Amino acid sequence: MPIPNLEKPIIKGLIEKEKVVVDGVEVDGTWNAFMIERTQTGYDPSVWDEIAGTLEGATISACWQCGTCTSGCTMREYDPNYSPRRFIDLARKGDKESLIELQNSIWRCVSCQKCTHRCPKGVLVEEVVHSIHNYLLKHGLVQTDPGTVFDELFLDVVMKNGGRISELTLGGASAKAGFVTLSLRDLISMSGALLKSGLIKDVMKPSRVKDWDKVKTVLEDAMKEEIKPEDLQANIRYQVVPQ
Repeated sequence: MPIPNLEKPIIKGLIEKEKVVVDGVEVDGTWNAFMIERTQTGYDPSVWDEIAGTLEGATISACWQCGTCTSGCTMREYDPNYSPRRFIDLARKGDKESLIELQNSIWRCVSCQKCTHRCPKGVLVEEVVHSIHNYLLKHGLVQTDPGTVFDELFLDVVMKNGGRISELTLGGASAKAGFVTLSLRDLISMSGALLKSGLIKDVMKPSRVKDWDKVKTVLEDAMKEEIKPEDLQANIRYQVVPQ
Protein backbone atom coordinates (compact mmCIF):
# COMPACT_ATOMS: atom_id res chain seq x y z
CA MET A 1 0.00 0.00 0.00
CA PRO A 2 1.49 3.43 -0.92
CA ILE A 3 2.21 5.71 2.02
CA PRO A 4 1.42 9.45 1.57
CA ASN A 5 4.61 11.53 1.92
CA LEU A 6 3.07 13.78 4.56
CA GLU A 7 2.43 10.80 6.84
CA LYS A 8 5.80 9.07 6.49
CA PRO A 9 7.41 10.95 9.43
CA ILE A 10 4.78 9.67 11.89
CA ILE A 11 4.89 6.02 10.81
CA LYS A 12 7.20 3.78 12.78
CA GLY A 13 9.25 1.15 10.99
CA LEU A 14 8.98 2.63 7.51
CA ILE A 15 11.37 1.23 4.90
CA GLU A 16 12.18 3.11 1.71
CA LYS A 17 14.12 1.36 -1.05
CA GLU A 18 15.99 3.01 -3.91
CA LYS A 19 14.88 0.36 -6.40
CA VAL A 20 11.87 -1.94 -6.25
CA VAL A 21 10.79 -4.41 -8.92
CA VAL A 22 7.29 -5.93 -8.69
CA ASP A 23 6.38 -8.64 -11.20
CA GLY A 24 9.15 -7.41 -13.50
CA VAL A 25 8.08 -3.77 -13.33
CA GLU A 26 10.33 -1.21 -11.61
CA VAL A 27 8.32 1.13 -9.36
CA ASP A 28 9.36 4.37 -7.72
CA GLY A 29 7.96 7.33 -5.77
CA THR A 30 5.61 6.51 -2.93
CA TRP A 31 5.50 2.90 -4.08
CA ASN A 32 9.03 2.46 -2.74
CA ALA A 33 7.87 2.86 0.88
CA PHE A 34 6.90 -0.15 2.95
CA MET A 35 5.89 -0.71 6.55
CA ILE A 36 7.73 -3.40 8.50
CA GLU A 37 5.52 -6.47 8.91
CA ARG A 38 4.37 -6.82 12.49
CA THR A 39 1.68 -8.41 14.60
CA GLN A 40 -0.65 -6.10 16.47
CA THR A 41 -2.40 -7.27 19.63
CA GLY A 42 -4.53 -5.81 22.38
CA TYR A 43 -6.87 -3.87 20.12
CA ASP A 44 -10.63 -3.78 20.47
CA PRO A 45 -12.57 -4.76 17.31
CA SER A 46 -15.82 -3.62 18.91
CA VAL A 47 -14.73 0.01 18.28
CA TRP A 48 -15.08 -0.45 14.51
CA ASP A 49 -18.36 -2.35 14.91
CA GLU A 50 -19.92 0.35 17.08
CA ILE A 51 -18.82 3.24 14.85
CA ALA A 52 -19.92 1.43 11.68
CA GLY A 53 -23.29 0.87 13.35
CA THR A 54 -24.00 4.59 13.62
CA LEU A 55 -25.56 6.71 10.90
CA GLU A 56 -22.53 9.02 10.75
CA GLY A 57 -19.93 6.23 10.76
CA ALA A 58 -21.65 3.80 8.39
CA THR A 59 -19.16 4.40 5.53
CA ILE A 60 -16.00 3.78 7.59
CA SER A 61 -15.59 0.29 6.10
CA ALA A 62 -15.23 1.70 2.57
CA CYS A 63 -11.98 3.56 3.40
CA TRP A 64 -8.92 2.10 1.68
CA GLN A 65 -6.42 4.40 3.41
CA CYS A 66 -5.27 6.29 0.30
CA GLY A 67 -4.85 9.50 2.36
CA THR A 68 -6.59 11.78 -0.15
CA CYS A 69 -8.72 13.18 2.67
CA THR A 70 -5.71 14.11 4.77
CA SER A 71 -3.65 15.55 1.93
CA GLY A 72 -6.42 18.07 1.20
CA CYS A 73 -7.48 18.75 4.79
CA THR A 74 -7.63 22.48 5.60
CA MET A 75 -7.09 21.88 9.31
CA ARG A 76 -3.62 20.33 8.92
CA GLU A 77 -2.11 23.77 8.31
CA TYR A 78 -3.05 24.66 11.89
CA ASP A 79 -2.68 21.22 13.50
CA PRO A 80 -0.24 18.75 11.88
CA ASN A 81 -1.66 15.98 14.10
CA TYR A 82 -5.10 16.33 12.49
CA SER A 83 -5.34 13.37 10.10
CA PRO A 84 -8.72 11.91 9.07
CA ARG A 85 -6.92 8.95 7.45
CA ARG A 86 -5.12 8.16 10.69
CA PHE A 87 -8.24 8.59 12.85
CA ILE A 88 -10.10 6.11 10.63
CA ASP A 89 -7.15 3.68 10.62
CA LEU A 90 -6.90 3.70 14.42
CA ALA A 91 -10.67 3.32 14.86
CA ARG A 92 -10.76 0.33 12.52
CA LYS A 93 -7.93 -1.30 14.47
CA GLY A 94 -9.64 -0.49 17.74
CA ASP A 95 -6.51 1.30 18.96
CA LYS A 96 -8.14 3.32 21.73
CA GLU A 97 -4.85 4.32 23.32
CA SER A 98 -3.59 6.07 20.18
CA LEU A 99 -6.95 7.78 19.65
CA ILE A 100 -6.86 9.10 23.22
CA GLU A 101 -3.37 10.49 22.56
CA LEU A 102 -4.88 12.50 19.68
CA GLN A 103 -7.83 13.88 21.67
CA ASN A 104 -6.60 17.47 21.41
CA SER A 105 -6.76 17.22 17.62
CA ILE A 106 -9.67 14.96 16.71
CA TRP A 107 -12.37 17.50 17.62
CA ARG A 108 -10.95 20.29 15.43
CA CYS A 109 -12.85 19.46 12.19
CA VAL A 110 -14.32 22.65 10.70
CA SER A 111 -16.76 20.73 8.47
CA CYS A 112 -15.49 22.26 5.22
CA GLN A 113 -16.32 18.88 3.57
CA LYS A 114 -13.22 18.99 1.35
CA CYS A 115 -12.22 15.50 2.51
CA THR A 116 -15.63 14.07 1.69
CA HIS A 117 -15.76 15.64 -1.78
CA ARG A 118 -12.29 14.32 -2.64
CA CYS A 119 -12.70 10.76 -1.32
CA PRO A 120 -12.53 8.31 -4.27
CA LYS A 121 -14.45 5.64 -2.33
CA GLY A 122 -17.46 7.67 -1.27
CA VAL A 123 -16.54 7.67 2.41
CA LEU A 124 -18.34 10.47 4.28
CA VAL A 125 -15.06 11.36 5.97
CA GLU A 126 -16.24 14.38 7.93
CA GLU A 127 -19.16 12.38 9.36
CA VAL A 128 -16.99 9.36 10.15
CA VAL A 129 -14.49 11.50 12.08
CA HIS A 130 -17.36 13.02 14.06
CA SER A 131 -18.60 9.50 14.79
CA ILE A 132 -15.15 8.48 16.09
CA HIS A 133 -15.05 11.59 18.26
CA ASN A 134 -18.55 10.91 19.57
CA TYR A 135 -17.52 7.33 20.41
CA LEU A 136 -14.64 8.62 22.54
CA LEU A 137 -16.92 11.09 24.32
CA LYS A 138 -19.71 8.55 24.83
CA HIS A 139 -17.38 6.08 26.54
CA GLY A 140 -15.66 8.74 28.64
CA LEU A 141 -12.28 8.08 27.03
CA VAL A 142 -11.56 11.79 26.43
CA GLN A 143 -12.43 15.00 28.20
CA THR A 144 -15.11 17.30 26.81
CA ASP A 145 -13.34 19.56 24.31
CA PRO A 146 -13.94 23.28 23.65
CA GLY A 147 -15.72 22.53 20.36
CA THR A 148 -18.28 20.30 22.06
CA VAL A 149 -18.80 22.83 24.87
CA PHE A 150 -19.50 25.59 22.34
CA ASP A 151 -21.86 23.35 20.34
CA GLU A 152 -23.86 22.70 23.51
CA LEU A 153 -23.95 26.42 24.33
CA PHE A 154 -25.12 27.27 20.80
CA LEU A 155 -27.88 24.63 20.86
CA ASP A 156 -29.03 25.71 24.31
CA VAL A 157 -29.31 29.34 23.20
CA VAL A 158 -31.27 28.42 20.06
CA MET A 159 -33.69 26.21 21.99
CA LYS A 160 -34.30 28.87 24.64
CA ASN A 161 -34.72 31.73 22.14
CA GLY A 162 -37.50 30.38 19.98
CA GLY A 163 -35.37 28.61 17.39
CA ARG A 164 -33.26 31.67 16.63
CA ILE A 165 -29.79 32.61 17.76
CA SER A 166 -29.45 35.44 20.24
CA GLU A 167 -26.05 37.09 19.81
CA LEU A 168 -26.40 38.78 23.18
CA THR A 169 -27.20 35.57 25.07
CA LEU A 170 -24.61 33.51 23.19
CA GLY A 171 -21.97 36.18 23.75
CA GLY A 172 -22.70 36.21 27.48
CA ALA A 173 -22.62 32.41 27.70
CA SER A 174 -19.38 32.26 25.69
CA ALA A 175 -17.78 34.87 27.95
CA LYS A 176 -18.88 32.91 31.02
CA ALA A 177 -17.32 29.75 29.54
CA GLY A 178 -14.07 31.62 28.92
CA PHE A 179 -14.18 31.56 25.10
CA VAL A 180 -14.25 35.35 24.70
CA THR A 181 -13.86 38.47 26.82
CA LEU A 182 -16.83 40.76 27.10
CA SER A 183 -15.78 43.89 28.94
CA LEU A 184 -17.78 47.09 29.43
CA ARG A 185 -15.63 48.67 26.76
CA ASP A 186 -16.53 45.87 24.33
CA LEU A 187 -20.24 46.31 25.04
CA ILE A 188 -20.07 50.08 24.47
CA SER A 189 -18.17 49.58 21.23
CA MET A 190 -20.66 46.99 19.90
CA SER A 191 -23.70 48.99 21.03
CA GLY A 192 -22.57 52.00 18.99
CA ALA A 193 -22.23 49.95 15.83
CA LEU A 194 -25.58 48.21 16.42
CA LEU A 195 -27.39 51.51 16.99
CA LYS A 196 -25.98 52.95 13.77
CA SER A 197 -26.96 49.86 11.75
CA GLY A 198 -30.46 49.65 13.25
CA LEU A 199 -29.90 46.03 14.33
CA ILE A 200 -30.11 46.77 18.04
CA LYS A 201 -33.81 45.74 18.15
CA ASP A 202 -33.00 42.32 16.66
CA VAL A 203 -30.24 41.81 19.20
CA MET A 204 -32.29 42.90 22.22
CA LYS A 205 -35.40 41.00 21.12
CA PRO A 206 -34.61 38.31 18.51
CA SER A 207 -37.51 36.97 16.44
CA ARG A 208 -38.92 33.49 17.10
CA VAL A 209 -39.81 30.65 14.74
CA LYS A 210 -43.55 30.46 14.08
CA ASP A 211 -45.29 27.90 16.32
CA TRP A 212 -41.97 27.33 18.07
CA ASP A 213 -43.47 25.44 21.00
CA LYS A 214 -44.74 22.72 18.62
CA VAL A 215 -41.48 22.64 16.66
CA LYS A 216 -39.45 22.50 19.86
CA THR A 217 -41.34 19.42 21.07
CA VAL A 218 -40.65 17.61 17.79
CA LEU A 219 -36.96 18.55 17.89
CA GLU A 220 -36.54 17.46 21.50
CA ASP A 221 -38.11 14.07 20.73
CA ALA A 222 -35.90 13.68 17.63
CA MET A 223 -32.73 14.46 19.58
CA LYS A 224 -33.51 11.66 22.03
CA GLU A 225 -33.60 9.08 19.24
CA GLU A 226 -30.49 7.27 18.03
CA ILE A 227 -30.98 6.53 14.33
CA LYS A 228 -29.24 3.45 12.95
CA PRO A 229 -28.24 3.00 9.28
CA GLU A 230 -30.74 0.13 8.92
CA ASP A 231 -33.52 2.41 10.20
CA LEU A 232 -32.76 4.90 7.43
CA GLN A 233 -32.70 2.17 4.79
CA ALA A 234 -36.01 0.81 6.04
CA ASN A 235 -37.52 4.30 5.88
CA ILE A 236 -36.25 4.76 2.30
CA ARG A 237 -37.76 1.45 1.21
CA TYR A 238 -41.03 2.40 2.87
CA GLN A 239 -41.26 5.61 0.86
CA VAL A 240 -40.79 3.93 -2.54
CA VAL A 241 -44.06 3.98 -4.48
CA PRO A 242 -44.65 0.71 -6.44
CA GLN A 243 -44.91 1.18 -10.22
